[in-house]
Amino acid sequence: AGARLAALAVLACAVAPARAARTVTWSVTASSSKPAPATFGTWFRDASNPVERAIVAANDAISEVVEADAPGAFEGRVRGAKFPLVTLQPVMAFSLAREAPDVVTISLDEQRMEATGPRWATRVVEAMASIMDTKSTSTFRVQDGELSCKAKVEASFDVPRWVPVPLKAIQDGGQKAIAKQVEQDVGTMVENLLKNDPGDVFDGDGGGI
Repeated sequence: AGARLAALAVLACAVAPARAARTVTWSVTASSSKPAPATFGTWFRDASNPVERAIVAANDAISEVVEADAPGAFEGRVRGAKFPLVTLQPVMAFSLAREAPDVVTISLDEQRMEATGPRWATRVVEAMASIMDTKSTSTFRVQDGELSCKAKVEASFDVPRWVPVPLKAIQDGGQKAIAKQVEQDVGTMVENLLKNDPGDVFDGDGGGI
């Protein structure tokens, strides 16, 4: 729903005459935490382990991930959205940084849209997708026997006044859709990242190390 509303705004702005626009801003914060075995905490805090790559892999929505030249930098594709004329697929460049032994942050550095469909339509969408200003940061922390993730996503774009969709419908509909998706993603990432617990490779009654 949120992606559809955003795409409507992009397409509308692309064909709109020069008129004053209204700004839509979506801002979502979500968090999730689960118990983390001591063996996982030891693994997470060891900078020699591939923690950053494991965090990227923990996000089910990101695929075709490639590492960039800069340390901790990656590029990946996010599941796209289909519309009557075009299919949009976000391509994200992001970076990870270890803020402290028990804290790793992943931040969105750049996002672009790749569109497939009629050439005239894809050119419009690709050109106007840049009107969206998106910021996203997720912080993973191991503390007091728990792995937690806190994510914050912000997006804003202008909607021309002639667009026949109430601003409140775009604002509220997009906010709810993004909030639901972010909450699901954060919970899934925590669960997936915990699967890297080295204690799970040992046989026995779950004692680990």
